[in-house]
Amino acid sequence: MNFLVELLEQNEKFKELLKELKKIKGPVGISGLVCVEKAHIIKAILNNIKKPICLLTYNEIQAKKLCEDLKSFGIKTNYFPKREIASYDYIAQSKDLPYERISILNKMILEETNKNQKNMQIKNNTKQSEDIKESNINNLSKNLVIVTTIETAMQKMITKQELYQNKFDIEVGKSYSLDALKETFVKLGYERSELIENQGQFCIRGGIVDVGLSETIGVRIEFWGDEVDSIRYFKISSQRSTEMIKEITIFPAHEFIVDDLDTVVKNIEENYPEQTEDIEQIKAKDYISKIDKYFNQFYANSSSFLDYLSDEYLLFLDENLKINQRQENIILDNNHLIDSLIQKERFVPEAIREISNFEYNFSKRPIIYLEQNDTIKNMPKYYFETREINFYQPELELLISDLINYQKAKKKVCILAGNEINAKKICEVLKEHEVNYKYEENLKEVNQAEIVVTTNSISSGFENYDLNLVVISMQNGFEETTKKKRKLSRQFKEGEKIVFADLKPGDFVVHQTHGIGEFIGVNTITADNITKDYIKIKYRNDDMLYVPTTNLDSVRKYIGGGETAPRLNKLGGKEWNATTSKVKKQLQEVAKDLVELYAKRQKIKGYAFSKDTPWQRQFEDSFPYTETDDQLRCIEEVKKDMEKPFPMDRLLCRRCWIWKNRGSNKGSF
Repeated sequence: MNFLVELLEQNEKFKELLKELKKIKGPVGISGLVCVEKAHIIKAILNNIKKPICLLTYNEIQAKKLCEDLKSFGIKTNYFPKREIASYDYIAQSKDLPYERISILNKMILEETNKNQKNMQIKNNTKQSEDIKESNINNLSKNLVIVTTIETAMQKMITKQELYQNKFDIEVGKSYSLDALKETFVKLGYERSELIENQGQFCIRGGIVDVGLSETIGVRIEFWGDEVDSIRYFKISSQRSTEMIKEITIFPAHEFIVDDLDTVVKNIEENYPEQTEDIEQIKAKDYISKIDKYFNQFYANSSSFLDYLSDEYLLFLDENLKINQRQENIILDNNHLIDSLIQKERFVPEAIREISNFEYNFSKRPIIYLEQNDTIKNMPKYYFETREINFYQPELELLISDLINYQKAKKKVCILAGNEINAKKICEVLKEHEVNYKYEENLKEVNQAEIVVTTNSISSGFENYDLNLVVISMQNGFEETTKKKRKLSRQFKEGEKIVFADLKPGDFVVHQTHGIGEFIGVNTITADNITKDYIKIKYRNDDMLYVPTTNLDSVRKYIGGGETAPRLNKLGGKEWNATTSKVKKQLQEVAKDLVELYAKRQKIKGYAFSKDTPWQRQFEDSFPYTETDDQLRCIEEVKKDMEKPFPMDRLLCRRCWIWKNRGSNKGSF
């Protein structure tokens, strides 16, 4: 996709924008950009201004879409997710999300540290010219690109200084105390184990110290006495070394670092003396699940993710009006949650209270506003006229017509096929319609009035009027148009279906995607002048799901046993998927055993009974009642099983003892 970036870099308006960004002291606005063009312009800016970037947007869906678009332009993107703050006590939680967050925070600190060190080296080397110094600074490392949401930014975090005060460097040839290392690893949140099996663990075997840095990679530090003899990376799966290094920086294993637990306990005892059970748990150093609950007691000072950004970062705000609206909605929803917890006489976690108090002075750093509409005021702004375009297989005639018009208008047209197979299909269609084109697998440039087909891909097509450029995304354009009807799993399909007459508020239901929830009632909602009935299902944290009454195939009544109420699932969480995956795995094991059992039974020779005799039919005719269709079917199936030369395996169940005796008597005659 470099040819698209180079085309933008040659544009005079973009060159003016670069000049403004290089001397940036205040806000700058870039408007007229559809979503994919935001990624396009960020890539071009990153190529010319070697600085790390943070892109703040209004929700998680948009954040992930921007990540995909940025990756299409060859940018390695880091998505920083929000923290899951629970309004209830829990025993354990998945470590995937905390590890994902701390991994990005560690990258930010490592990048900041490396740049500071190398900047000092360059500054102290007076023999270098200013041009060489600037070149060295710009090529220190690949600049981070981080995408996050306003909801993530509103969550309070431990301060950067407190989190990283205990990070330390280990170098070959230097001496360290193993006892001191143990204490430092524990302070940084690592757990001691006999063997490294995952991230966040460390183990000491004689003079060898292993530390789990990620799910797959660890670092092995070998001592000779107190002196470090070697440092090397190793694969956790095989425990084999992969690369020798001279030094390593050990960062925190997670973001919940507590330096003085005694003070924390004292604070909670003073402010919440009635929480004796939690206090005892924290004293026992099992405190991770309690940090959000007593956040202000654990950390006297706090910050937001935006405070972790160094002065080097360029901060982009994607659709500022939507960000502000989303912030207001988050505060409103959060206040409703707090009121709900108070009404239910439940504890309100301090981390939840702090969300409504979010404040950040965006004016203290230069901001680059990315907007689709031209609504930017009171700042230097640059308007690029763009629009999003998409074509699909049923619209091929329209596509051909537009391509001919683009050629007449002398536009540069690029068709992104996504892969070689699609590219060949597109070329055949263009050839069939006598449209002039050329195919290039590694496209470097597009000329005016030229149509070029290539194998690159992007989420959606666009037209940039300033560049006289049309990009058409066709990677999904030649998929089969007939879609198979989505089938529910047999177990779910045979579950007890929803019947309004049988449902009452408080009943538990199961949604195929989201899991166990509580039925609240039926709401009539009008949206876009369309009125529909929806069933309202409550999930954990009082999250609500509205399901149209015309789409109830995905909902079933909860039929679990036991007197206690089931635990509600979290809307959008991974718990339900984990539960269903676990059950599927267990069912597969049972199925495997059954297959083996029945394979053995098929090999065993059984007694094959003869077909019906006149006496059998006489016996059946003596039955004084008329059998139903189901009864006749069951009797016939039992007979067929008995006539086979294999052991029969059939259970006959029925509420009515007369029918059961009748069926069994017919089979045993």
